[in-house]
Amino acid sequence: MRRTIAAEPVEAGPVAGPTPGLGPGADADALPAYRRSLQYFALSRLVVAAVLLAYLPLMRGAGGLDERFDPETFVPAAVVYLAVAVGFVALPAVGRTRPRVIAVAQVAFDVAALSVLLHASGGLRGGLAILLLLPNAGAAILLGARVASFFAAISTLAILVETGWRSLRGEAAEGAFVQAGLAGAALFASAAIVGWLAARLSVQERLAWRRGEDLRNQLAVTQAVIGELPEGIVVLDARGAPRAINRAAREMLGGDAVPGEVAGPTAAFDALRAALGLADDARPGEAGEAGELVVPTADGGAGRRLRARRIAVPAGGSDVVVVLEDLGRLEALAQQMKLASMGRLSASIAHEIRNPLSAIRHANGLLAEELEAQRLRRLATIVEDNCRRIDRIVEDVLSVARRASATPEPIPAGPFVALAVAEWVAQSGVDPRRIECRVRDDLPIWFDSGHLRQVLLNLVGNALRHASAARGAVSVEWGADASGRGALVVADDGPGVPAASRVHLFEPFFTTEARGTGLGLHLARELCTANGATIRYRPACDDPPLRSAFVVEPASPPAPSR
Repeated sequence: MRRTIAAEPVEAGPVAGPTPGLGPGADADALPAYRRSLQYFALSRLVVAAVLLAYLPLMRGAGGLDERFDPETFVPAAVVYLAVAVGFVALPAVGRTRPRVIAVAQVAFDVAALSVLLHASGGLRGGLAILLLLPNAGAAILLGARVASFFAAISTLAILVETGWRSLRGEAAEGAFVQAGLAGAALFASAAIVGWLAARLSVQERLAWRRGEDLRNQLAVTQAVIGELPEGIVVLDARGAPRAINRAAREMLGGDAVPGEVAGPTAAFDALRAALGLADDARPGEAGEAGELVVPTADGGAGRRLRARRIAVPAGGSDVVVVLEDLGRLEALAQQMKLASMGRLSASIAHEIRNPLSAIRHANGLLAEELEAQRLRRLATIVEDNCRRIDRIVEDVLSVARRASATPEPIPAGPFVALAVAEWVAQSGVDPRRIECRVRDDLPIWFDSGHLRQVLLNLVGNALRHASAARGAVSVEWGADASGRGALVVADDGPGVPAASRVHLFEPFFTTEARGTGLGLHLARELCTANGATIRYRPACDDPPLRSAFVVEPASPPAPSR
């Protein structure tokens, strides 16, 4: 039966194993096995009872009945034995009595009933004494060697008493007591041997249970690990048919291509077999072979590019383990590493630029003081403006590279927003009437104050560059929504961001301005992420004339500690 590899948790419990006799402290998991043994013991008794009922007509037909045979006692005793045997067969299934008590009752009844039948059949000469081996062997298996020895002693006493009674009546044959002694010795020997074998079997069975539990735990751990791997794992049989698959491989191969149980040919598996060079009538090749395949998407897109690679399996195994890697994800990881390296390089270059840039600005300032011609002063102003622009780019690059850890705190919204906007107005010299601040709630902003100031100034500056010169062209608003979560909204009446550019808004060095750095929104997102907040672009506002907005949603304040 085929099944899918799944990462399902398996609780590790105590090692289970059947215990002979099921004494006090025995593992509860051994109870079903003990009941099964008890059931088999009851079934064997039923067979013996049926044979005993057939004993009388068979022996009469063969003329082998002893003159001391007592049918008036034997037949009722055999019928009662059969009826009770039927009851013992049903008792373990419906009864709630402890199994050990049932086993003791069965063995005791067997010894008593078989002793009566032995007497009714004419004693040792009837040949039924051998049947006493059955309850003694059952006692050794179900109750242990010590209890079995007790019942062997009871059985031996019953044989000796029956032999002695016949001896007193003059019916005992010569050497009857020797035969009774040998029969008793056989009962003791059988109890000891069967008890020793049962103990050895119990040890081996407990060891098998322990090994099975270890294997189950190891399989569960392996399945959990395989289920969480980012790489896809597929197990193919010798004909290339799928036998098992993990969650990552299921997603790579299209999800619906492998529903429920792994079975049946699909387009994805056909592409996989083709990439690995597998044929339905040929054994897969050697480990290490790899190939590429394209799995088409459900919407008919370009599809996902995968690389399939075999790994070695133990010698003699007929299955093939295939590792699937998403080439798109690998390329994205490589691109991220490349961008990280470029970021470190950019930060290093930006740091080295600051010193000569400061010297240039200082020299330009001194030179501007000596210039009298208006044309030359205009050139000095151009140099100063571009130095400031370079300094701003350097500062943005360094801010992204050395992003400090955040220490969020509750910030009063009204005073903070008003102070930050006033600071921006004083630095930039814009008309303060272009910016409108509204604080609708007393809910504090849970944010690092330095980070929030930088995010707010970046968003306000970005809005002012695209907004008109009208009064209230830029809006800064703080308030809580219906769910009680606060949001800081910076909106403007500008044309908004084109739809084609929205997906790249927060990428580093992406800008729609000729003089922009492309780091402002990226830095704002990084600072929001450091504070557990989110930032998003809202393309159209429901309250004209404001057309677009950036929405910052701070993280919820931590729950108070008790």
